[in-house]
Amino acid sequence: MNSSTRQVRNYYLHISKKIHELWAVILPGSYAHYYYRKATNKKLNLRNPKNYYEKVQWLKVYSDISQWTALADKYKVREYIKQCGLDDILVKLYGVWENADEIDFSTLPDKFVLKPNNCFGRVIIVYDKNQLDIDKTRVLLNKWVKERYGLSSFQPHYWNIERRIIAEELLQDTSVQTFSNSLIDYKFFCIHGEPQIILVLYNRKNMTVGLKEGSGSTTKHACVFDLNWNLRPEILSGQFSNEKPVNLPKPKCFDEMIRISKILSSPFPQVRVDLYEVDNKIYFSELTFTDGGDLRTFTPEYYLKLGKKMDLSIAPRRTKRFII
Repeated sequence: MNSSTRQVRNYYLHISKKIHELWAVILPGSYAHYYYRKATNKKLNLRNPKNYYEKVQWLKVYSDISQWTALADKYKVREYIKQCGLDDILVKLYGVWENADEIDFSTLPDKFVLKPNNCFGRVIIVYDKNQLDIDKTRVLLNKWVKERYGLSSFQPHYWNIERRIIAEELLQDTSVQTFSNSLIDYKFFCIHGEPQIILVLYNRKNMTVGLKEGSGSTTKHACVFDLNWNLRPEILSGQFSNEKPVNLPKPKCFDEMIRISKILSSPFPQVRVDLYEVDNKIYFSELTFTDGGDLRTFTPEYYLKLGKKMDLSIAPRRTKRFII
């Protein structure tokens, strides 16, 4: 592709994105139909939503999701965790900045994690600060923190997050190396404060020092368990449907994880509570209100089962004119 063609293509993509963002704000119901059809190749029923993802689209269009914005913010959500009396599950915070030029790397420990607070898949893992190219790191972080996210992917609650860069403790757990080369991520899907199923991600790859920009991979493996820690591979779909089930060991703090998930999810019709377990201690990862951009983590049958448990009548309705 020559430079002129590339410029035209980039201009077209930029204009197309702006049109989609405007569409999502002005006509959110219409955009929900478009996005759902694009992701699932099925027609969205917003008037009488049945399955889990139809009801999530309904919540985004018609309910008050203002609280979602603060809780999807990887920095501000810490206050909610403290309000719930769960300070002890927070990962140690080293700093928060508006841009990477403000970071004094000399004050950071030898190992840490850097990431923006408003999106996913943007993580730099620093195992040895002496190997860190600080100038390149600043450039990459500043690029990330400028990215405003959420409308074209129809996750509008991300749009108004005050973008920041945060540095946190690097969590490492050598006890899981037999099963995973990364932390194991336990994702509790909760409806009205009750955990329903646990999606477990392992062997995740993130951007680490020494890799070129863009080489951080989203490759990951998954299995799913019920609340009795029984494997449930039959409900997985999409990118995970062909994986060979791996019977990962039950977390030692599993019962406490369930308790925490109930506390954090209780105010909401639905939310996914993500937790880690490191050295027999639970750590908070994030709250996710719009799981899976392709809407195909689980089978249609299981999404219907989850949807039947959601009561939209108790969701607070949106009062402001626009969704952002």
